[in-house]
Parts: sequence; C-alpha cells; structure tokens
Amino acid sequence: MPKKIIVIGGNAAGMSTASQVKRQSKEWDVTVFEKGEFVSYASCGMPYYIGGAVSHFEQLIEMKPEEFIEDRKIDLRLKHEVIAIDPNSKKVTVKSLSNSQIFDQPFDYLMISTGASPNMGDFEISSDKVFTLNNLDDTKLLQNFLIKSKPKSCAVVGGGIIAIEMVEAFADLGLEVHMVHRRDQLANIFEPEISKDILTIMEKKGVILNLNRKITQISDSGAKTSITTNSGNIDVDFVLLAIGVVPNTQICRNAGIALGAKGSIAVNDYLQTNFEFIYSGGDCAESRNILTNEKVFTPLALKANREGMIAGLNISGKKEVCKGVTETLITKIFNTGIAKTGITIERALNLGIDAVKYDLISRTKARYYPNSDKLKSFVIIEKGKGSILGAQLIGPIDSVKRIDVWATAIYNRMNINDLFNLDLAYSPPFAPVWDPVLLAARLGKRHL
Repeated sequence: MPKKIIVIGGNAAGMSTASQVKRQSKEWDVTVFEKGEFVSYASCGMPYYIGGAVSHFEQLIEMKPEEFIEDRKIDLRLKHEVIAIDPNSKKVTVKSLSNSQIFDQPFDYLMISTGASPNMGDFEISSDKVFTLNNLDDTKLLQNFLIKSKPKSCAVVGGGIIAIEMVEAFADLGLEVHMVHRRDQLANIFEPEISKDILTIMEKKGVILNLNRKITQISDSGAKTSITTNSGNIDVDFVLLAIGVVPNTQICRNAGIALGAKGSIAVNDYLQTNFEFIYSGGDCAESRNILTNEKVFTPLALKANREGMIAGLNISGKKEVCKGVTETLITKIFNTGIAKTGITIERALNLGIDAVKYDLISRTKARYYPNSDKLKSFVIIEKGKGSILGAQLIGPIDSVKRIDVWATAIYNRMNINDLFNLDLAYSPPFAPVWDPVLLAARLGKRHL
C-alpha cells in the first residue's frame, strides 16, 4: 500500500527528501508544506546578488514550484505552515497562510526540515532599518531598500561567514561599511592569524572596523540608525545583522521530539529522531563531527542537501548511514579566498588532544609561471601520531580549494605521513612540484 510522506520545509533538505522518495517509490504520496512562497533556492548566492555579482533575482531559484508539482508529482503547498506535530497519532496540524484555514494531515513518515532563523541578539532593536539575510524574502526586502532609499553607509554586525560576505557586497556597492563585532577577532572558527589577515584586507578596502563592541541597543536617531555600544555610538543609514542562526525547533519542543546540539533536532546515523518514523536534516538538525565524534550544529549547504537525500533513501526503506561532517567551509573577501576544515588548535586543546599548530607560505604555481602567487596554510596535527586535525588556508581565490584535499584526509583519518605520500598532480600552470598540501605534510613530519 502506498505510504503517506509529509515534509515540513521546502528548501535544500526538504525538497531533496521529497524528490528522493518519489524517485525510489513513485506510487507514494509525498506532500511538502512550505510557509514561504519560494522553494529550492540558492541561499549561498544571496550575498552575491546583493553585491551585484549575480545579475537577476531569478538566478537564485534552482527549481520552480511547478517543476516539482508537474514533473516530480510532489504535492507542494506553498504558504502553508505546520503549527503542530502529533507523533502518537501520526498527524500534523497545518495552517494555510492564505485563508487561515487549519486542518490535520496524517502521515506514515515525517521529515522535519524547518531550517534556521537569524539570531537577533540580546539587545533591544527599535528600528525598521535593521535587516537579516536568511531567505529570499529577506533578500528582496534588502534589495528594495537599497534601490529606493539609496543609502550611503551601513553597519554589518557579526564576524562569521555571512558577515564577511556582506561586508564585501556592500563595499562593492560603494557604501561606507562598518563592521561591528563583540570580539577583537572574527568568529572563533578561524585561527587568530587568519582572522587578522581578513581584517587587514577589509581595512585596506576602506572598511571601518569596530571591534570589541558590545551592543546594547539599535534604534533610529533622526534619519540615521544608531548602534549603541559599550564604546560609543555608530550612526549609519541601515544595519545588517549577521550574528549566526538558531535552529527552528519550537514545534519539536511541543511534540516531545528530542533536541540536541545548540537546540537542534537530535538524530541518529540514519537521521531518525527519537520517533523512528520521524526524520530530520538540514539547518534544524544536528550532525556528527567525523573527527571528534561530537554532535554539532553546522548549518551548511552541502550538509542540508546530502542529509535530505539520505533521509529520502531511508524513508524509502534503504539503510544509508549519514557519516557526518568535517565542518569544511570556503568563502572569499574581495580577491582573497579563505577556507577551513576540521577543528582549530584551541578546540583541539580543549578536547584534551596533544596538538600542535604550524604554518607555512608556499607558491600556488611554479615560481616562474605567470600569476604564481603565495598561499598561506595553517595546519593542526596531533603530536607524535601526526593525525590531521584541521587546516585553514588564505590566498588567491582558486588556490584555497585545496582545502578539499585536507577535508578528504580528515575524513579518511589520514596522518601526515599518509598525506606526504599522496601522488598529487603537477604541472607549472597548476602547482609547484611540491604542492602546498605536500609541502605542509613534509613540514609536519618534523612533529612526529
């Protein structure tokens, strides 16, 4: 008999699950409830649309709703919010945001992919010129403001990936950009040296750094928006908050669905919750760090897409294990690429690992080849054993994609000797004889 599948949330994880179930079991009924008007869009492209690198809003939409409905036969219902889950009765309560109708919908399996919402901080906000960038609605709102109001200045609050990308976007638009952060460094996912380099690049591009600032209030002050901090006020035309996200899990608290890392949904290796017929993935669900075996909250795009696919396979009767993450990420600030994988030296020491960090500067191509440049690498390994714990890179944009080699090494639990013996490709236009990864492994052997 065909099963009834309900998916809550229609972006990366949710639509991946729905699509996978229909591929595996065409006769099953798959219903997706999405409270917004967009599904399957490129969240990571939003800063580049605001900054002008992506020309048209429509380019951010991966698939239109009608493609899911007509081509994949998914019952997709936009502007429908699931307001309650009853695991015991296997049903959800849904509210239509178009006509306020409330109804119950039964299910055999449920996938929760409710995503995450912006962290709005612990300070008072009394201004309508404070924006976030969490979804396409946020993007449209911000873009319309930029077009209509033609601001001259802004402040980006935060020190993580979105903050970095939005500093660049606003600077590319010719705005006076303030970065406001509570620490003297960027987010603690970065090694201090990497953070310092990023901040230096920002300053050279005219970004005004306001570090070690604790915000107590954001309010309107005449025509300006004023950020009140422990070291004075910062007055700008508008503010973008980028201080992280929190998982959307309130609906789970009320349903008895167990929560885990940082309030995200607790799942096992098959992405099942404490109810075996309820699954979760994406930005609302925890993951396992492959290296440390810790449960972690890492809201990243590949994780969401992969977990959606795996959940769909398992709902359909497979037994696919979701092995976890190495917490790999990559971005850029102007013409410089930044990438990291694994854990920082601080985190390693806090976990009781006898770790060491070393750094090196290497060429990205053969020394004599045109446009050969320098790549800076920071590597964290376990003393004696040489187990690779983490790596961070900063340099020319294309060169930092080497982080994938480091992520592969961590995934496969390789040590520095294993890495040293890799037979990596060499040709002057692409790398020196000793690729930066191999050179880092060669230097790391000193710590064995």
